[in-house]
Amino acid sequence: MRLSRFVPLALAAASFAAIPATAQVFYKPPAFAAKPIMALEPGFDPAMPGATPAEQKAVLTWSLRQALLLGALQCHTQYPTLLATGNYNALLTNHGEELTKAFNTISGYFKRTRKAPKAAQAALDAFATKMTTSYSTVRGQLGFCHTAGWVGRRALFTPRGQLSTLATEHLGELREALKPSMEQQFRGASIGSWLYTRRFPSFDAACWDRKNRYNLKKCS
Repeated sequence: MRLSRFVPLALAAASFAAIPATAQVFYKPPAFAAKPIMALEPGFDPAMPGATPAEQKAVLTWSLRQALLLGALQCHTQYPTLLATGNYNALLTNHGEELTKAFNTISGYFKRTRKAPKAAQAALDAFATKMTTSYSTVRGQLGFCHTAGWVGRRALFTPRGQLSTLATEHLGELREALKPSMEQQFRGASIGSWLYTRRFPSFDAACWDRKNRYNLKKCS
């Protein structure tokens, strides 16, 4: 046989070998159903007594931004296919004007309620810290990352000026996703429900002889 007949096959095999293999992972996430959020939630949003509806709307919009930011930081390395970082960067580009307006509205609230400039800035810093720590994940990282990726994609198709609507509709899902969750298609039984726990023998001196052998007749 001629060598030329094997050259195309060899080149094709080499080209396939150069492509890195990607694992196909099946994951059925839990359904994080949540009602639309129309007002501030004490468990997540910092206390803002006397806030106007416009100021509360700005807080929810900014909270969505913080949730997607935490998604970009926490999910980029472990779950790169969710594109959480790219979605967040696109959010800043497409909705930068509305986000700036929301931040200025929040800042205006603290200037209105804290007359001293230093007190207003300190309150704004505490507000930012509280909001950031609200979206810290530990056991719920997988569910949160999946939800952050999904909401981030929705933000790509949200018209400019309507980011607050997206926050109202889907911010609750992001907050529900912080709870511990697991794969829904192939759910395993809890280890504690069937694991046999062996009882320890008695450590009473009367149950052991001089050679440290356990005496079953005395202590069954």
